[in-house]
Amino acid sequence: MSRQSFLRLLFVLTVPFLIVRAVSAQVYTITDLGALLPTAVNSFGQIVGNNSGQAFTWTRFGGMKGLGLLPGGTASYAASINDLGVVTGYADGAGIVISPDSSIPNQTCTDLTQPFLWEPGKGMSGLGTVGVPPYEILFADWCGIQFYATGVNNLGQIVGYTVPYSDEYQWAFFWTKSEGWTAASPLFGSSFPPTMGNGIRDTGEVVGQTGELIGGATEWKDGVESDLSGLGSGDSSSANAVNELGQAAGWSTTLPLDSGCQQNLVNCPMHAVMWTRAGVISDLGTLPGDTLSAATGINFFGQIIGDSGNTLEENGWGGNGGSGFNGEGGSVEVVGRPFIWREPGGMQDLNTLIRSGSGWVLNSATGINFWGQIIGTGTLNGESHGFLLTP
Repeated sequence: MSRQSFLRLLFVLTVPFLIVRAVSAQVYTITDLGALLPTAVNSFGQIVGNNSGQAFTWTRFGGMKGLGLLPGGTASYAASINDLGVVTGYADGAGIVISPDSSIPNQTCTDLTQPFLWEPGKGMSGLGTVGVPPYEILFADWCGIQFYATGVNNLGQIVGYTVPYSDEYQWAFFWTKSEGWTAASPLFGSSFPPTMGNGIRDTGEVVGQTGELIGGATEWKDGVESDLSGLGSGDSSSANAVNELGQAAGWSTTLPLDSGCQQNLVNCPMHAVMWTRAGVISDLGTLPGDTLSAATGINFFGQIIGDSGNTLEENGWGGNGGSGFNGEGGSVEVVGRPFIWREPGGMQDLNTLIRSGSGWVLNSATGINFWGQIIGTGTLNGESHGFLLTP
């Protein structure tokens, strides 16, 4: 029996018992991650995150370890880690833009914001980028188009999106270790409407968003694009994460878009949502007293984490470690309290599920793994810290 098969069997046999205990006890222990701002956690409790403009990993016995920079680079950002310890994110540095058009040569760039692949024992390598259409218009600017990786699955397939170009063009992308950019359908869709890839499962299914300004939740499978429904007619939505059962989590506006909302995401009332594998949507609501919520992660058992509050905050492009979703000119996140949603129990404030008097105030949840461990950011005695919650 392979290691992966053994671990899956172990999970199936033991996790139901652990989940029953966690649900009945409603208590998490909290581990201080210090200055690390965590973005993802895998099934073995390995965490990736960022501090002072550089990507790091964290393990319980090894602590923080820097992932380094690309040659000539100044910054790196870790976005995702798979169960083999492979990390992706983005970094600046020297790189090559692969041209999909035979009449246009590849471009060598001295400063290219590109996805990276970090592998245990091998370190960080830049993936370069791929030229985006319309080639005859944009080829001179390829070195300036930034690619942000958002997820990596256990096959090493990477998904993400580009920064909008002139507030008009934006593309989701897909990269594989075996085929790179050239034969792996690197771009989903055309230049319009804009597309964003936010999460990927081991089958290669990708979830994200499609649409100009404010768009609709979307999934791509075997090169076929399918829309995921929102909560009502004329609304906006985005899928931020997907689990291995095909369930997706994200957000949807709760009212039809009016002219003000269409121009500015901050004006949109929205709720965290879950889609079944069949595409049926469920409204997860908000925490008591809040009007906004957005889901950031979902694990194998359909446990969903995210943030609930009454304020949206703009963060700019490129990932923020919060309940980020995208629209014209940047990304925004719900500012408030982190939640976990599960059946039974519904949505609960994570602050109520840790020991009182600990000195912690939890502000956001950014990731959840197979075992229900949750990462995020908060304050400890008034100072900003990352945290790991363990059921």
